[in-house]
Amino acid sequence: MSLRVELVSLSTKPLKVEHESQYVVMVLQPGAIDFLSIDGSPTERFEYVSGEIALCCRQRVALVQSHDQIRGLHFEVSDFRLSEAAGEANREIELQSIHKLKDPRLTALMTAVNIERASGYPSGQLFLQSIEVALAAVLVQTYSLSMKATRPIKGGLSDVGRRNVIDLVRSRISEDISLADMAAVTGLSITHFSHIFKKSMGESPHQFVLQQRVQHAKELLVSLNLRMIDIALACGFKTQQHFARIFREVCGLSPTEYQRLKLSRRLRDSYVRSSASSTC
Repeated sequence: MSLRVELVSLSTKPLKVEHESQYVVMVLQPGAIDFLSIDGSPTERFEYVSGEIALCCRQRVALVQSHDQIRGLHFEVSDFRLSEAAGEANREIELQSIHKLKDPRLTALMTAVNIERASGYPSGQLFLQSIEVALAAVLVQTYSLSMKATRPIKGGLSDVGRRNVIDLVRSRISEDISLADMAAVTGLSITHFSHIFKKSMGESPHQFVLQQRVQHAKELLVSLNLRMIDIALACGFKTQQHFARIFREVCGLSPTEYQRLKLSRRLRDSYVRSSASSTC
């Protein structure tokens, strides 16, 4: 994946920070950070609370020191994704350098990835790539130095494009499908595809794939010959626990409860048919 996620912890000793790429940090554990001059004397101090954001430029050297061993989540987004979000291919998009800000959009996106990270990334490539596209869009639209307005994307998926996506997902339902895979069968860029897909289908690519996985699971659950873990894997879930959680979120029932409900209805219908035939 081009979005690189890393858990970082600042030392109470002065630390030199320099990156070739632009990155975003979300504070997980509150505390204070001093930004130091070259000789080590404090120039600025910032008090951070959980969920606050820092935007850091490329190739800018900073000397920092934490007083509380502050922890954060470090996100590095590719230049390609930023330029794609800006609609300016092959051009580096420079972001503002902001030591501290509050942006509910960035915090929500990063919190979602942090939850995914803590769970071992059970949702696969599609979830992370969708987050990266949304993250790049917010950064370009709000924090780009050029601040150029991006043109609104018009139109939607063609009938052929829609069918190609549906066929792809259903044929690879047990696999880790990426946003790039879905965009490729429509001939669109990932960013363009991500925006018009939701407009056309009423849900994000990630939500659509989850719905398709759950629908396939419903079909498999009517069979008593399959173990629950086998159904989970056949539908593209990495663990039985992740499968059960998503299934309940979508259906309001656990997979086992759904299976029992379908079985009881099948037995009832069978009894009704049997009774009807015996009275004829």
